[in-house]
Amino acid sequence: MTPTADTPRSTIRHVRPADIPAIRAMQERSMWVLGGAFYSDDEIAGFLTQYGTMDDAIVAEGHFFLAENQAGRILGSGGWTRRRPSYVGELGESHETEAVPTVRSVFVDPAAERRGIASSIMVQVERDAVEHDVPELSLMATLSGVALYERRGYLALASERLALSNGSSFACVRMMKRLEVAGRLAA
Repeated sequence: MTPTADTPRSTIRHVRPADIPAIRAMQERSMWVLGGAFYSDDEIAGFLTQYGTMDDAIVAEGHFFLAENQAGRILGSGGWTRRRPSYVGELGESHETEAVPTVRSVFVDPAAERRGIASSIMVQVERDAVEHDVPELSLMATLSGVALYERRGYLALASERLALSNGSSFACVRMMKRLEVAGRLAA
């Protein structure tokens, strides 16, 4: 386990399958509370129903992490995957052929927001990607996450809207970052 940079009383570790239910509960809480300033209840409910917060299969890949406090409470999550996100088909053909590994399911418990948890998780995600010779990462940012990713050096490529089956749509921003595969990442 690695202590986080900004919160020494928390650690980041690989997610285990047994962690999934607690992670998913934290992620949904985060979406409702932190995402609520950017999305309507219909947009959040539609997104959670249609896509959920994470694909369990990415845990098995071994590139998914959580931050937890000393008592074992989950403070945040995030990782990267080579698997194509389920929402990609909604964005048109040009996105379907994209083979860039994707940052997925970065969430922070609302009770732990603004403590550097998401930034610490992203440092770990990027280090792990570099260790696996990944030259760049893409992501689809929620509106509530755009500022975090911009601070981490991700460039906005396009604004997108996912059509939801409840008749609403979900705004997000497609972003990308080149990683320094040959060298070490600066935190």
